[in-house]
Amino acid sequence: MPRQWWTGVLLLLYTFYMQQKIGIRAVVFDVDGTLYPASSLYMRCIDMFIAHPRIVLEFSAARKELRSLQMQHGYIPQNKEDLHRLQASLMAQHLHIDQPHAQTANRARELMEQLFYLELPKRFASIRPYPEVRATIEKIRGSGIRVAALSDLPPQEKIYALGLSDLFERSFCTEDFGVLKPHPRAFEGMAEALGIDFSEILYVGNNIQYDIEGPKRVGMRAARRGRRCPGADLSFSRWRELADWLLTDKG
Repeated sequence: MPRQWWTGVLLLLYTFYMQQKIGIRAVVFDVDGTLYPASSLYMRCIDMFIAHPRIVLEFSAARKELRSLQMQHGYIPQNKEDLHRLQASLMAQHLHIDQPHAQTANRARELMEQLFYLELPKRFASIRPYPEVRATIEKIRGSGIRVAALSDLPPQEKIYALGLSDLFERSFCTEDFGVLKPHPRAFEGMAEALGIDFSEILYVGNNIQYDIEGPKRVGMRAARRGRRCPGADLSFSRWRELADWLLTDKG
């Protein structure tokens, strides 16, 4: 038999062995504050805050209120359009502009879309991922584990700017499912799109409530980049620790 044939067979056997050994078929990453330092983005957005302080603050407040509505009161937008409409309406309630609510909401939405969905991704041109991120993800992919991303804000442009787009099979935005993390629908939709059971997915993030408790609630495993978290299957500070854990019996 040709040497290339045997090499391919051995690679398939190794991939199957690793998947059986660790029980994880996909690793899905949060983006903001996980693949790169959040402080890098904050420094590049100071001018946005100076120019539009109320919009920035009310956008953050609206996102917080959205999470409360979806987790505590059961109000769930059906899609991204519904979510953006509600988000702008919540912002308008607090802006107190001397105009009818509908006009204020329209203006809030225009600024929201411009700042957070058009301008913000451009700030990633000079941001770099954490050291060892690429090497770690390459090692994970090399073992046969699938790699994807799930973020509350659209991740595709960010991942491309970070120089990592070639490593991700799929990139998902929770807004496309009409929710924000930690709502189960985001994780369920992502798992369904990948065609993988919850128990075979490891979600990696930095926020305990959104990235650890959220995926654990639906039966996924979760790893935290940062300080030790009792609820996480793994907490790590150096990226190579993630690959080492995944590719040993600890996984």
